[in-house]
Amino acid sequence: MQDQDRRAAPGLRRESYPGATELPRPTSRLEENLLPNRSYPSNLMWRMSGALDPANPPARVLLLGPTSNASIRFWGENGFDVTCFDLFAREARRIGEVEVSPLTLSNDALRERRLPYEDCAFSAICAWNVLSSLPFVLAQRYARECHRVLAPSGLLHAVYLDAEGRLDTRRHYEIVDRQQLRVTSAAVVRRLPDSWIDAEIRLMLSRFAACEIQPAPAHTREVLGQRAPVTPSTR
Repeated sequence: MQDQDRRAAPGLRRESYPGATELPRPTSRLEENLLPNRSYPSNLMWRMSGALDPANPPARVLLLGPTSNASIRFWGENGFDVTCFDLFAREARRIGEVEVSPLTLSNDALRERRLPYEDCAFSAICAWNVLSSLPFVLAQRYARECHRVLAPSGLLHAVYLDAEGRLDTRRHYEIVDRQQLRVTSAAVVRRLPDSWIDAEIRLMLSRFAACEIQPAPAHTREVLGQRAPVTPSTR
């Protein structure tokens, strides 16, 4: 139990769902237009890497989605085995091959979507711009799969596309005649309340014992989720 407690992410508060109290977030946003190859401080990434200890099994990190040699090298040099799995590429092919319908999105079909790893296989998962790129029902399913393959007290670090970067799908229409509608509003970038965006993320990660969200550059949010530690009731 001491090892499990020591691996808990510093300052990450545990919550119960539903109705969890929102964690405090910095009120000031970082630079909005982050250019390529610019670095920025990531408090949640710092806390995750500081909480992980390669001496504690399983000492494995899963990188979901496209990754880089630098990310693989970082974890390898810190004593972890690294596994790469491009979830977005896999699901993009499947969605392109199978028509999306109530049947393909049914609970039975969703339960077939699994990460090809055993339970409690990883100490941490990095999912950068993967979950926000999938349809919500699939993203929620794979968030639950991340929870399954994480060891107790395991950590999920995700980068989530903010609502500020989504095109507004709300349009104004007017009738031209019985066969034609005219769109009278232009495509704009919408701005949703922060609480709405955070609620969507928290719903997606509802199985995690703790979840913290912080704003990040370039219309994104960083999320750090933690699986519950081992307790006598969960052994």
